[in-house]
Amino acid sequence: MRKKSFVFNLIICVTALVLTTGCATTVPKPEFTKQIAPESQLAAKDDANVKVETGTGVTMLESEKVRVAEKIKQRIDARKVTNNQDASTKSYEIKLVMTKYEKGNAFARAMLAGLGQIHIDADVTVFEMPTQTPVGNFSLSKTFAWGGIYGGTTSMEDIETTFADGVAAALTGQNEEPKKSAEQTTVSANSSSTVFR
Repeated sequence: MRKKSFVFNLIICVTALVLTTGCATTVPKPEFTKQIAPESQLAAKDDANVKVETGTGVTMLESEKVRVAEKIKQRIDARKVTNNQDASTKSYEIKLVMTKYEKGNAFARAMLAGLGQIHIDADVTVFEMPTQTPVGNFSLSKTFAWGGIYGGTTSMEDIETTFADGVAAALTGQNEEPKKSAEQTTVSANSSSTVFR
């Protein structure tokens, strides 16, 4: 009887964990400590310089920092296109301090949901340049804990893409990526730049 109760409780806990963490494509929501005013949300003509750093105890390869920053830049470019195109061009620095970057274990995820979880957390600060005026600050967290084949075949790179989309949504105020016209599919290579530390 005790064994059945333990198994039942374990199933309930795992199910609750999976439901609260969402699937790989569920875009995480920001927790703002300084809300970004509408006039400071990145618009179509704005430039974004993305910096990725690691916090205490967080380990990332330089190539991983590059990849995350490039994904954020791409997602910003995809989401900002419908924002005010008549406004003057502004420049922003987006600084991410990664507070958690855990790739988990694909084999453990395949065996049981809740094991071998992937975590990406960061504190994000937005500065308007060249004055370096802080115009927004938020934290963002993405956890993936699904099991089975889906859990085992979902990679850190998949979760990075969803995480980057969450950052871009917070910076642009665009919760949904706009549908692209043929003209919008070509994004200027000069629209953003990326810095890594």
